[in-house]
Amino acid sequence: MQLFSAWSERQAHLVRWLLLLGWLGLILSLLVPGADPWPFEINHCGPLRECHHHEGNQIFWGMVVPAGLLILVVLSHEVWRRICPLAYLSQLFRALHRQRTVPGRGGRREVVRIDADSWLGRHHVQLQWSLFIAGLCLRLLVVNSSTLGLGLFLALTAAAALVVGWAYGGKAWCQYFCPMAPVQTVVTGPRSLLGSPAHLDTGSRLTQSMCRTIGENGKLQSACVACQAPCIDIDSERAYWQTFTGKRGLHWAWYSYPGLVLGFFLLIKAESRGGVDYLRSGMWAYDASTPLTIWQPLILEGWDTGLPRLITMPALLVLAGFLSVAVFGAMERRFEAGLRPLLAERAAEMGRQRSRLLATFVAVNIFFWFADPSLGIAGPSGGQLIRSLVLIVSGMWLYRGWRRDKATYTRESTSASLRKQLEKLVPQLGDILEGRSLRELSPGEVFTLAKVLPSQIMETKRGIYREVMADLLGTGRLDRAAALVQLEELRQSLDLKEEDHHAAVRELAIHDPRILQLDHRQREIRSLRQEAAAEAIEAFLETSRCLDLGAALAVDGHRESLERIRTDFVLDDASWAELLTRFGPSSAFSRDRLVEEWRELLAQLAARRSLERAAPEDHRLGPLLPVIDRRLTSLYLTVWPALQGFAADDPLVLRFASLLAHAPEPVLAQLRRREHPLVAPPPGLEPALLEPLPDPDAVLESLWGDPDPDTALWVLWVLDQRSPARAAALRRTPRVGLPDTSLLETLLRGGDLEEGPRLLQLLQIPLWSELSPTALLSMLRWGEQRRLAPGEVLFAIGDQPDLMAIVLEGECQAWRSPAPGEPPALMATIGAGEPIAEVAYFADHPLRARVVAGLAPVLVLAFSSSHFEQLLHQSPEFSRGLLHQLALRLEGLYARLGPAGLPR
Repeated sequence: MQLFSAWSERQAHLVRWLLLLGWLGLILSLLVPGADPWPFEINHCGPLRECHHHEGNQIFWGMVVPAGLLILVVLSHEVWRRICPLAYLSQLFRALHRQRTVPGRGGRREVVRIDADSWLGRHHVQLQWSLFIAGLCLRLLVVNSSTLGLGLFLALTAAAALVVGWAYGGKAWCQYFCPMAPVQTVVTGPRSLLGSPAHLDTGSRLTQSMCRTIGENGKLQSACVACQAPCIDIDSERAYWQTFTGKRGLHWAWYSYPGLVLGFFLLIKAESRGGVDYLRSGMWAYDASTPLTIWQPLILEGWDTGLPRLITMPALLVLAGFLSVAVFGAMERRFEAGLRPLLAERAAEMGRQRSRLLATFVAVNIFFWFADPSLGIAGPSGGQLIRSLVLIVSGMWLYRGWRRDKATYTRESTSASLRKQLEKLVPQLGDILEGRSLRELSPGEVFTLAKVLPSQIMETKRGIYREVMADLLGTGRLDRAAALVQLEELRQSLDLKEEDHHAAVRELAIHDPRILQLDHRQREIRSLRQEAAAEAIEAFLETSRCLDLGAALAVDGHRESLERIRTDFVLDDASWAELLTRFGPSSAFSRDRLVEEWRELLAQLAARRSLERAAPEDHRLGPLLPVIDRRLTSLYLTVWPALQGFAADDPLVLRFASLLAHAPEPVLAQLRRREHPLVAPPPGLEPALLEPLPDPDAVLESLWGDPDPDTALWVLWVLDQRSPARAAALRRTPRVGLPDTSLLETLLRGGDLEEGPRLLQLLQIPLWSELSPTALLSMLRWGEQRRLAPGEVLFAIGDQPDLMAIVLEGECQAWRSPAPGEPPALMATIGAGEPIAEVAYFADHPLRARVVAGLAPVLVLAFSSSHFEQLLHQSPEFSRGLLHQLALRLEGLYARLGPAGLPR
C-alpha cells in the first residue's frame, strides 16, 4: 500500500509552506506583546492567581505537539517527515546552493557530510536523546507557560535547523540533531500501521518519506544524498532491523521513553491543584508563576523536598527514565527465557522485539491519556474519541509486529528481488501461473514458484541467483559475510549448491570489484547516491535535448550543470565513471532515447504527409507545414550526431536512414545549409512505412501545444471551421506555461479573427501560402492594405525607398524611359504575390521606374521602411520568400536578355 509515499509532492510542498508560516507566525505572536494567534477565547485560568491570557503556549504544547505524535501513530512517519516545517527550513541553503563546502577529491569543492564513523555519526542518538530530556526539563521549569521563553525556544530551534542545514549536507538536522527523531524511531518501530512496505516491489523508486524533488523536466525524482544509511525515510523496517543491536543509545532511549512520558505528566500533576482534567485542559500553560519558582523547593503532594526545582525536576525525570529501562529490561529477559525452548537462538531477538513494541505501546497510550489535542473544544467526548482511536491503532500495530522478526523481513526482501529476476529471465511464467501475475504472489509463493522451475533451465537459475545477490549486495540489503547463510533458502528453492554461490560471487567480483570490497553500509550509500544522480542526469538530458552524456559534456554550460550534480551527490571517480558509461554514447540509455526519437520522427513525418495531402483542398493547412518542418529539422540536428557512435550497419542507424526518403526538401535544404552530415541509406534499403496516416484534424490538435502562440492561434482558427467540437475541446485544454497573444485570447473567448479574410487573401498567392502562421500574421501586423484605382500612381521616378508593397490582387505596371528624351516604355508587369520597390530598398537609391496600377483596380499590402525592416528581422521565412522572389526575377531576366545583356 503506497498511500502516503505516493502523495503528491506539490501538495506536500504546499503543506510544508503553510506549517512553516504557522511556525514563524506563532513565534512572532509569542515575542510581540499583544499579539494573539487564536481568534477564540480558550484559556482556562481557573483558580490560578497568576495567569496570563496568551494562547500560544497551549496551542503549541497542547495541540501542535500532540497532533504531530498523533500523525506518527495513526497515519505514518511518512506523512510527518514529508511535511515537518523544521526539516523544510533546514533545506534552505541547499535549495540556494549556498551550503558549506570543503576541498574534496580532485580539488573539487564538496558539501560536508557527516561520516557514519565520526563521533557524531556514532553518538548522535545519545546527543538527540540528551537534548530531548533537556527539552522536557526546560518545559517543566520554564517554557510550558512562559510566552517569552517559548518564543525564544522556538526561534532558537529554527535557527539551529538553519545552521545545521548550512553546515552539513542532506537531512542532517533530522537524522543527527533533531531531538524528536529518536521519538519518531520509537513510535514507528518496524513500520507504522498504515506505512508502506518499502522492501517489497512497490513499483516506485521513491519509497516512504524518501527525499524527493520536482526535476527540470517536471517529473518527480530522488534528492537523496545518502546522509544516513540505513535511513528511516527510505525503509523504516530495514533501518529498524539493521540498528536493532549495536546502535549506541537507541536501546536506552527506547526503554526509557515510557518512564519519561509518565514522569513528565506526573510531575506536572503533582504540583498542580487538580487531577488528570488539569492536564487535559491545558491550564498549566497559563500559570505565569511557574518560571518564577525555579529556585524554590519542589513540593510534591504536600511533601517539601527541600531542594530547588532546578535540581529536583531534572533528577526525578531522569530517575523515571532509569526505572523504565529497568522494568522493560526485566521484561525482555523474561520474554527471552520463555521463548528460548521454542525459538532457541532467535529467543533473544524476539524478546527484545516484543519488549520494544510494548514500550512504544505503553508510552503512546500514556501520552494520550494525559494529553488532549482537541484542547477540549470538542468536549470530553472529543478527547475520549482520540484516546480510543490511539488505543485501537496502537493495538493493531502491536499485534502485527508481535510475531515479526528479522528473518521474515529478509525473506520478503529477497522475494521482491527474486520476483524481479523471474519476470526478466523467465518470461514464460504466465503459463505456470494460470492468469495470475507475479505481483499477486506472496513471498512464500514466489519461493515455491522458484522450486518448480524446470530443471532444463539450470543456467537461468544460476543467473537468477546471481542477479538477486547482486541486487541485494548493491543496495546494501545483504551483508557479504552473511550472504551464504541468508540466501540458503533461495539456493534450496533454485536447487543450487554452495559452489554455485561462490561462482556467483566470483562473477560479480569480475563485473564490479567494489561490490565485494565495500561493506553493506558503504554499498547502500553508493547505490542511493548513484540512483539519485542518475535520475537528475536523466532529467537534465531530457530538458537539454541531449541524447547522451557525451553530447552534453561537449557544451560548456552543460558541463557546469553536470558537475553540480556530481558535487551535490558526492560521487567519487569510480561512481561517476559508471554513470558516464551508463549514459554515454552507444549505451542502452542512449539507444532507448534514440528509439524514442525515431518514433517521434516517424510520427512527425506522418503528420506532415497527412497535412500535405489535405492542403490542396484546404489552403489553411499549408502554413502548418513549415511548423512541422522546424520540428523535423530540430529532431535531425539532435539525432544525427548521436548516431555517429554506432556502426553504419547497426539496425538502429538503418531505421533512421529508412526515414530519409520521406524527409521534405525544405528540411534537407536546412540541413545542407548547416553542413550537417546525414547517414546515407544503403542501396536497396526500403523506406519506412508512414501509413496509416493520422487524421488531419488530429494533427492540428497535436500542434495546439506548440510553443509559438501564433501556431496555436492558427490551429484554433482552422478547427473552428473544420471541426467545432475539436475546437471546443481545445478551448478547455489550457496551454500551461506557454505564451499567449491578445489575438489568441480573443479567439479563446469565442471571438472572431478579424484578420481571417486578409489571411485567406494571402493564402491565394502560391509564394506566400508556404509561409508559417507567424510569418503570415507578421505581414498583416506590419502591413497596410491599399486599394488603387486603374492607372493610379504608387511610386514615381525619384521617390525615396521609404515604402514597400506586395501585390495581393490585380497587376501593377513599371514604366521607364529607355533613354533621355524618349517616351516611357512598359518595362515590367508585377502580378499578385510579387514585391514592389524591394530593389531600391536593398540598394538604397531612389526609384528608377514609375509604378502604376494596371487596367483594373489593384490591392497591395504596403509597409513603411521601418516596419519592413522589422518584418525582415522577425520573420526569416518572409525574408527567404522575398529572396526567392528576387531570384525568380533574376532568372527571368537572364532568360530574356542572356548573359551578354546582364549588367555588370
